[in-house]
Amino acid sequence: MSSLLVGILSEIRLFSDGVAHMLSADSSLRLIEADEEALADPASTERPQVLLLDGRQENVLASCRRLRALGMTIIVLAVAEDGPLAADALIAGARGILYRSARMEDVVQAVAHVQKGLIWAPRHVVASAWTKCTEVTSGEHIAGWRSLSVREREVLRHAAAGLGNKELADRLAISEATVKAHLTRIFQKVGCHSRAELAAAFHGIAPFDANPPAKRPLRLLA
Repeated sequence: MSSLLVGILSEIRLFSDGVAHMLSADSSLRLIEADEEALADPASTERPQVLLLDGRQENVLASCRRLRALGMTIIVLAVAEDGPLAADALIAGARGILYRSARMEDVVQAVAHVQKGLIWAPRHVVASAWTKCTEVTSGEHIAGWRSLSVREREVLRHAAAGLGNKELADRLAISEATVKAHLTRIFQKVGCHSRAELAAAFHGIAPFDANPPAKRPLRLLA
């Protein structure tokens, strides 16, 4: 049986090494140190099936949106229990949330859970994320908003919340081909070129850096 490839993305080497050491006893997982820019490279030869993202990084939500738009399945680690990050990370596209008190078995279970297309997060966090999605952002500030149809606005909201094409199709009871057609028209009308740009515009976030730092190669951790 092949092992599941899990990436660990953190600016702190001690954190990534510590997580790798904690999970190394589980033979079902193969761990690599990931780099955000390398993950975004379509020529990358090894893309993790699940990405563990350090929740203490300054731009964690922007990273989450960008990587989710690229199709990554993300779990945000080391999240404080008393702040807004947990709900905001779900809105940004994370599939799993783990608090700083999480144990090794919690991480393993969360990885298996999100790999099946499910959400791993406390119920109150999911409820908070849904509330924020439905009542906080209208999207009216986006260029071209008024030219969007009612259905296109609905698709835009769900896409900006991090839903993939299949999830979006299931949520709206339409085909994936219809979702893609809606997104194509939305991109044209609002002037965005990717789901990451679309999410950033919808949430009022500055565009991503067009000149990112040099890439680091993936490093096998365990």
